Amino acid sequence: MKHRFLPLLLMLAYPLASPAIELHRIGAFAVAADQTLSNELWLAADSVKFQGVAERALFIQTLSAELGGTFLRDVWTLADTVQFSGHAAQAVRVVARRSVQIDGRVNGSLIALGETVQIQKPAYLGEDAVLCGQEVIFEGTVSNQLVALANSITLAGHIGGTARLIAEEITLMPGATIEGDVIYTSDKELFAGEGVRIGGKLIRHSKANLGFSLPSLTSPQILLIQFSLFLAALFVGLPFVALFPLFTTRAVTLLRTQRNKCLLTGAITLALLPMLAVMAAVTWVGLPFGALLLGTYGALLYLAKIIVAIPLAARVLTLRGRPDRPLGALPVLVVGLFLLYVGTALPFIGFAVWLITVLYGMGALVLALLGGQKGLPVVMMSRPPQESQRAPEPPPLDGFSP
Repeated sequence: MKHRFLPLLLMLAYPLASPAIELHRIGAFAVAADQTLSNELWLAADSVKFQGVAERALFIQTLSAELGGTFLRDVWTLADTVQFSGHAAQAVRVVARRSVQIDGRVNGSLIALGETVQIQKPAYLGEDAVLCGQEVIFEGTVSNQLVALANSITLAGHIGGTARLIAEEITLMPGATIEGDVIYTSDKELFAGEGVRIGGKLIRHSKANLGFSLPSLTSPQILLIQFSLFLAALFVGLPFVALFPLFTTRAVTLLRTQRNKCLLTGAITLALLPMLAVMAAVTWVGLPFGALLLGTYGALLYLAKIIVAIPLAARVLTLRGRPDRPLGALPVLVVGLFLLYVGTALPFIGFAVWLITVLYGMGALVLALLGGQKGLPVVMMSRPPQESQRAPEPPPLDGFSP
């Protein structure tokens, strides 16, 4: 029973640790110029128009955001379109499906992602700026470096530091000023025309120097890596099963008896847990809780293969005939993990095998943590019944002995 209340306690503890947080979900949200929000606000709305003062951090999810007020703490926005014309004392983080327009003042750093990202002439950015999109247009002022990644980049403003640009098309308009170097990656050579001032050097990097390519591996190297990962999983799985036999049995039982429920739970956990961890970590108060969620997510990802390996091996060994004595954890994990690592190493289907393993195993682990069924006797494969006597129906796990 105590595990049933763990998620609820964590959800309750986080708001208590962060003082004065307001959560809202409405159709339209508006703050007039003479209004002040003194609490940290987490807002989901169809449209947001903010002209007042926000004394604490602001987190917005909306379709259309017009931010023209004064923001004393960080601003985080997820929307279709974003227009920022206000004054932010700290950082601004914006992700838009369509367009981002910045013509206000941001004393901290700016990160903006969207289909079109435009920093207009009145805009002033007090620290670094990172811009990503299909099209990036920079006409404002940034006091430090600018990093831009897009298909098309147009620079016509003032950059106080280095400009790092990655794009197919890069255009330096007359009046553009870059105090530092211009380090760019493009298929086309970049030239500084008349009216363009570059205080540093014009440096071109090839796409091969981006660091995204992986080294080619020979077949023996791939086999050696897979074998090392297999041994590592085995050395983790054996202590885990020995230390938590009832929990392991409960998870495997759920996997064998409630497969669809495990699959659905695993899919939800795989998608939502990282999002919850990021949302918790965006504030310093929630950073420890966010780190805890990320650690839990990593542990579930790794342990999923161990939970799936046990019934997989039991199935294979059963098809080959039941042994005369119970099997321990070592042969079961060796067979199960070996089959999983061989499956994930196969071309074309390797990722599908990995994904199915993660979904089923993670779902079984989460359901076992939340309660699941009571632990069963831990014996892996029971002795086959004598012809003269009828054996009782074996438990779903078919017995497991660590």
